[in-house]
Amino acid sequence: MSFNTFDVDLEGQSPFTDSPEFDTYSTEASNILLDLNNQLVTLQKFINVLQTKNSISGTEQINSKALKIIDTCTNQFKRLSTLVKEISSIESLNPAQLFTKERVSHELKDSLAEFQELQTNFKQITDTLNQEARSALYEEQTQSSPVVANEQQQQTQLILEEDIINNEEFVYQQNMIRERDQEISNIQQGIQELNEIFQDLGTIVQEQGTMVDNIESNIHKFSTATKGAAQELHKAFEYQRRSKSKSFCFLMILVVLLTVVILGIFL
Repeated sequence: MSFNTFDVDLEGQSPFTDSPEFDTYSTEASNILLDLNNQLVTLQKFINVLQTKNSISGTEQINSKALKIIDTCTNQFKRLSTLVKEISSIESLNPAQLFTKERVSHELKDSLAEFQELQTNFKQITDTLNQEARSALYEEQTQSSPVVANEQQQQTQLILEEDIINNEEFVYQQNMIRERDQEISNIQQGIQELNEIFQDLGTIVQEQGTMVDNIESNIHKFSTATKGAAQELHKAFEYQRRSKSKSFCFLMILVVLLTVVILGIFL
């Protein structure tokens, strides 16, 4: 929504404000949004890397960094939601402040939608890798069972050592799968929490849209009324000017007539 169609320059207004809370909240919100956008770009890069993997092996570091970003972004969105509510509760804002409030709300809503999409993509990729790892582990366990029985019959130290190594790897893979399952569950819970924030923001943005529409309508009415008043004033000036001209002409005619009458009397 833009006010550029009107003669009123919102950005050209004086920066003075009697609402320091608004400046504090809006500045903090803008700074968080800037950091959030950078975080989302990094998260997208991590997701792109994970999409090229066909197993969970070697993804621990990237996965850990991605989860850290998701956790940071989730907390930032919660803080932003609080800030937007605080800003929306402030009354008697000038049009420029209302414009800033609407901008912050819309940017937050857009960033939140992007983050939700990235969260969903990360969850799907992690879930797919986890399912593949679980299937591979089950297949490996099934194929190694008769071999293990045969190896136990041979009672060789080498086989026992290999068996221990295989068991350790098996336990490690199992633990990794469990951790990923828990991570997926946490991500799903985070998505649900952000959905609630998204719905709240939708209500706030809708209310602000109605408010800004009213302001825009009032500005338009004020501009129209001002132009109408100027036109009426110009008409009144022209009328007065013409009236004065007519009065002067009438006075001159009257003077001429009086002069003729006086001359007629004395002559």
